[in-house]
Amino acid sequence: MFKEGMTLDEILKIEIPEDRVDRLKELVSFDIPDLSDEVARFLLKQQIQVVNIQYARFLAGVKFTEADVDNLMKGAIDIHAHGGSDPFDRLLLEDEIAMDYSRAGMRAVVFKTWFTPSASRNQLVQKYLDIWAQGNEVEPVKIFGGITLNKPVGGINPDAVKRCLGFPGSKYVWMPMVDSYHHRRIVYDDWSGEGLRIVDDKGRCLPEMSEVLRIAADNDLIVASGHFPYVEHKAVFEEAIRLGVKRMEIIHPAHIHCKTSIEQMKEAASEGIKLMLSGLGTTTFPQHETGPVYAVKMIKEVGARHFVYGSDYGQIHNPSHVVGTRWLIKLLLAYGATTEEVQQIFQISPAEHLGLERG
Repeated sequence: MFKEGMTLDEILKIEIPEDRVDRLKELVSFDIPDLSDEVARFLLKQQIQVVNIQYARFLAGVKFTEADVDNLMKGAIDIHAHGGSDPFDRLLLEDEIAMDYSRAGMRAVVFKTWFTPSASRNQLVQKYLDIWAQGNEVEPVKIFGGITLNKPVGGINPDAVKRCLGFPGSKYVWMPMVDSYHHRRIVYDDWSGEGLRIVDDKGRCLPEMSEVLRIAADNDLIVASGHFPYVEHKAVFEEAIRLGVKRMEIIHPAHIHCKTSIEQMKEAASEGIKLMLSGLGTTTFPQHETGPVYAVKMIKEVGARHFVYGSDYGQIHNPSHVVGTRWLIKLLLAYGATTEEVQQIFQISPAEHLGLERG
């Protein structure tokens, strides 16, 4: 059993005795037909561990205040936010997100769109945000964007990347996501071969992808992953390093459509590749990941300096970006991350990633 003052690591190592599972089976039932005894026992052990974590946290007491969260929000950066400039329902427009973030004292936000270059809206949104901020006596967040290499921009299209260089705040090139062949296999069980690829049949970076990487290297862009297996991202990042790309990132590495193990995260981090800590994956339903406990495990095992915060919020059924960001900070602190680790992930590392001066 747990006792007061235990660390999260100690709680997770608590052995669940089989006789306790036997007793719990008499008290807890599952609404799953034809559930085998083996699976039922596995689920019960998982639930006991969740109970241990939750109530041990209560016994440990609250170690932070709302003022602490306010301070961590100030100067924070979201490197992966979805606004309304997509051809389907989104919760907020980019200017509304930027206003919320400015009120919270955040420093910058990177907008990502699925089918058109988010960088094309940077100048317009920044212009009206600055006017609004002056009237409301707040410091406006700095707005960045980029291009996602999905089918509507021509897929792996070097010319489309070049065209985005003229947009102020154009900083990112994201590899294909919803139009990738791997996304189609994972999400739609589509094994037809339809979808975009970043490597050839021998696992080598495609020539057109290499040309995109050359443009990124020459213009100090961030090259971010898409929805592909880790081994394919690895091949592209190896080519990126060879060509001189300095800024690289694996987006939401624990999501099912680009699942990266902690050992693989360590490998990527050793090459200077940043890892995105996802607000969406850690906090919301349906969960792509395994919640805040796994997020803290990632931080502890890989190292906070290798992570950058990306909300990935914007879905109409989820919290607003600023609410979700505060919520994630609270969860990380509650489940074992230190203030210094949160500061690194939300403020220091993303500023370095974007090439901003340290605030």
